[in-house]
This record gives sequence, C-alpha cells and structure tokens, in this order.
Amino acid sequence: MEITRNRPRTVTFAGVLQLLFALAFLIVPVAGLVFGADVQAAAEAELVRQGLSPSVLAENGVHFDEGGYALVLPFTTAVIAALLAWLNLAGKRAGRILTLILQPIFLALDVFILASQASKAEYLQSILGDGANAQAVLDASARAYPAWLLPVSDGRLVFTLLASLAVIILLLLPSARAYFRK
Repeated sequence: MEITRNRPRTVTFAGVLQLLFALAFLIVPVAGLVFGADVQAAAEAELVRQGLSPSVLAENGVHFDEGGYALVLPFTTAVIAALLAWLNLAGKRAGRILTLILQPIFLALDVFILASQASKAEYLQSILGDGANAQAVLDASARAYPAWLLPVSDGRLVFTLLASLAVIILLLLPSARAYFRK
C-alpha cells in the first residue's frame, strides 16, 4: 500500500515561484527578438548623428538586437528553472537537491546581469572614445523599445533576485525537508 504525502505549502510556493522565475527570464530576450532590429538601428543612427561610423558597434561585438548566445543563456535558464519546478512539485528529491545547487547560480547570474547593466555606459564609452556620448547611444536605443519594457525589465530583475532567495529559503524549511525525505 502506497502512502500519499501531502505537499506542504512551502514546496508549492517554491515551485510556483520557480515557474514564474522561468517566465520572467524570457521577457528581455523575447522583447529583444521583437524589437531588436529597431533598437540596433536607433543606436546606429545616434552614432551617425555624432559623426561616428555605426560599424564601430559590430567591430567591437556590441549588439542591441538579441541573437545567438544572448538568447541561449536566458532560454536555458528558463527551461532549467521550469524543470526544477516540475520536479519539486512532483515531490522528487532530486529536484530539491538540484534546486539548492542551481538556484544560487541563478542568483549569481542575476547579480552579474545587474552589474553588467550598471557598467554598460562605461564599457560603451571605452569603445567609442572620449569624443562620443555613449549615454546618448544607450538612450536612443532605449527609446526604440516600448515604454512599458524598462519598468517591466527592472521589475523582472528585482523579482528574479527575490524569487531565487525565497525558493532557497522555502526548500530549506523543515516542512520541505520532511516532504522530500524517503
């Protein structure tokens, strides 16, 4: 006779947070796919307005449109987070163990994204040189996105940071530990 275990709310909440985390990680790359060509064109037009060649971006590997590796990381992260959520919601011990290993990595990834966003103006300025206005290029590219995207993107970053922390804490609680014990 099989004993059924009731899933504690802590595990359910952690799984739901992981699913929302997965969806949130897709916001920016999907927007980049949809609006990326316009954003790239706006950045290049600003460079031309400043008297610079728009090819300086491509020559230095700077792209405002999403593609290639810029899509792989967020999509892979979303798939892994969704798989971990499914394993946790299904009561699989491996899901909890893998979550406690991978969710801190996701947290570090968010911190890296935050740091790279904070330093992108300085990086672009170093590429363009002293005679250029990197912030104007960034502002022009940002204006090519719909107005709602920046607040949603900022909210996504805050949410994914907090969700990662919450998932880790929830799965370390005694009720979750007891649920995943054989």
